[in-house]
Amino acid sequence: MKLLLNAALITALGLTAGACTVVTDPSSGSSATTGGSSSAAFMNRPQQTAEFAKVNLERLRNDMAAGRGEYLASLAALLEIEPGRQPAFFAFTQDKFAVLFPNDRTTATEMLATLDRELRADPRFGQRLTLN
Repeated sequence: MKLLLNAALITALGLTAGACTVVTDPSSGSSATTGGSSSAAFMNRPQQTAEFAKVNLERLRNDMAAGRGEYLASLAALLEIEPGRQPAFFAFTQDKFAVLFPNDRTTATEMLATLDRELRADPRFGQRLTLN
């Protein structure tokens, strides 16, 4: 009887786990969802970038201050910075940190607008932006 109950439990768990999907989009606020579709699928790249920055602002602030990190790498990917140019982008955000975050109340929208302006002014990045 115990063997039969264990088999039924394993089968039920297997069916339940099959209903979950994993989201690997760096713009999502969480790493998993159950059923349904991600709203990120309906966002264009600038909207995804804005949402990602809003949800992860403190992590981005920390990564930019350090000049490295997974959230900064995700932002670079959303901005379509080629992998070979990402180290320069990381150094750029670290160098521009005080401009990007002039105070503790800087919002994601303000930081992205400043980042957009600063990147456009830099010949290494000016042609590859997707914020607008």
